[in-house]
Amino acid sequence: MHTIENGFLSVGLFQKGAELRSVVDKHNKYEWMWQADERYWAKSSPILFPIVGALKEGRFIHAGQIYHLPRHGFARDIDFDIVETTATRIVFALNANDNTEHCFPFHFSLKLTYELKENMLEVSYCVCNLGQDLLYFSLGAHPAFNFSYNQAENSTAYLEFPADDILERYHLHDNLLSTSFDCIELENHQLFPDRDTFKEDAWILKNLNSNAVIIRSNNRQLRFAYEGFSYFGIWSVPESSFICLEPWQGLPDHVNHNLLFSEKEGIVKLNGNSDWHAKWSITI
Repeated sequence: MHTIENGFLSVGLFQKGAELRSVVDKHNKYEWMWQADERYWAKSSPILFPIVGALKEGRFIHAGQIYHLPRHGFARDIDFDIVETTATRIVFALNANDNTEHCFPFHFSLKLTYELKENMLEVSYCVCNLGQDLLYFSLGAHPAFNFSYNQAENSTAYLEFPADDILERYHLHDNLLSTSFDCIELENHQLFPDRDTFKEDAWILKNLNSNAVIIRSNNRQLRFAYEGFSYFGIWSVPESSFICLEPWQGLPDHVNHNLLFSEKEGIVKLNGNSDWHAKWSITI
């Protein structure tokens, strides 16, 4: 495991998938990241690239050719290169190669930067189109934070959406995006999930006004802020003790999608020799 740290936080990262595995508050020694208990979910913070969620029939069509990608893409299972490291900053990179081009026919470079700024960890993404033609892709984050649900320890754990009174929540059907949605009314901008909240899979939120979500749990607080993402997912596993906060640029295929990659909702269309940027941060 690779480590960056300062006087406030200690952060652990894996080279495989450039995955964030640990964020410890040095003040009270509290570990904020889910520790990948395989009984429930054996990840902590995978990157979703070059797709978010599932493709209809597990495949897409581009330039008349059919390609296959697993759910959430391939980046989370590949060892990234480390291109820069200091005491408080580390940069990972993944470039297109023979192994990626057979299932994703684009020339890309993906850089992922983790940097500590006092009591904040900032996570930045840069996707570069190294070719001349349009690059189509989606990208999402999937960090899982330790979370005490309300049945445990008399907890009053909840999520706060500072600028929202209603959540527009869309449903998944066999991993594909349904056209049905609910409007979830919040009281004082607060959502109190319990262990049954995600029994039907993730909540997919559109049209959020908030650019941050706050976890409040057992007198602890984590502020999760994001920029450059159009959608947001929330997910957990029943009987576990984590919650995933997931900013996404892109969505699973719709149940009635025509398989054309260029026509996916939320797909990024990046011009040749151009960059795309997005980021999220946690402040403790």
